[in-house]
Amino acid sequence: MRDAGPAQRSVVSPTPANSRPGSVAVWDFPLRVWHWSLAGFVLVACVTPNTFDRLHRLAGYAVIGLVAFRLIWGLIGSRHSLFARIGLKLRAAPQYIVGMLRGETGRYLGLNPAGAAMLVVMLALLIVSTISGVMQVSVRFFGVGWIEQAHALSSNAIIALIAVHVLGTVWMSLLQRENLMRAMVTGRKRVPGIMRAAPARSVARQSPEPEPVADEEQISVVPDLPPLRVNPAPGAAKPARMPRSLSVHDRRLGVGR
Repeated sequence: MRDAGPAQRSVVSPTPANSRPGSVAVWDFPLRVWHWSLAGFVLVACVTPNTFDRLHRLAGYAVIGLVAFRLIWGLIGSRHSLFARIGLKLRAAPQYIVGMLRGETGRYLGLNPAGAAMLVVMLALLIVSTISGVMQVSVRFFGVGWIEQAHALSSNAIIALIAVHVLGTVWMSLLQRENLMRAMVTGRKRVPGIMRAAPARSVARQSPEPEPVADEEQISVVPDLPPLRVNPAPGAAKPARMPRSLSVHDRRLGVGR
């Protein structure tokens, strides 16, 4: 015999096994492997010139392959790996860097304007350094002065840019109270309260009010647009979504916004 009262069941939303509460997948696995592999091979190339020439050459060839992969992945990869509208970020980079030095930044899930500028400059320097390095050991260009100078200057610039990248990552981690280096290992980043899913509640209970978010918290879900205010003015138009269908890599990450 059934009870007279209606049964109450809890509504449970499925959650991926590798996810954490309050975080979202941002950097896909191929991009993370690329990032740390590039860091390792560049480090090997920086400490082996004129001492371990064979190892130096092998590291340089590996960097060429990694740069080629990144250029391709910027066209077919997941949302936050794309080069889409990177020109908008480059134009916003000077103002963003000034604000960053003042401790005023918007928060991006993907690359912020400073990171986009860093990526473009780094890829350009890596291309110059690796191509000039290959030319330097060829029969036709062996001993050519401007080739050797281009290789040395670009390689030194890469070392300086790596130092700036590390310092900038530490600075942004302190400003935003988030470990960005760990995010490049796990692929996940913290999400502000406005984007967190509501906790499971009984269907008979009234849904709670949205969790308040600090006024200074800003976030851009679409990585190629400026950061969006979390508390927009009433009646303001909704931000446009990226004009691109989700790729298979986005679907694997669960990116559907």
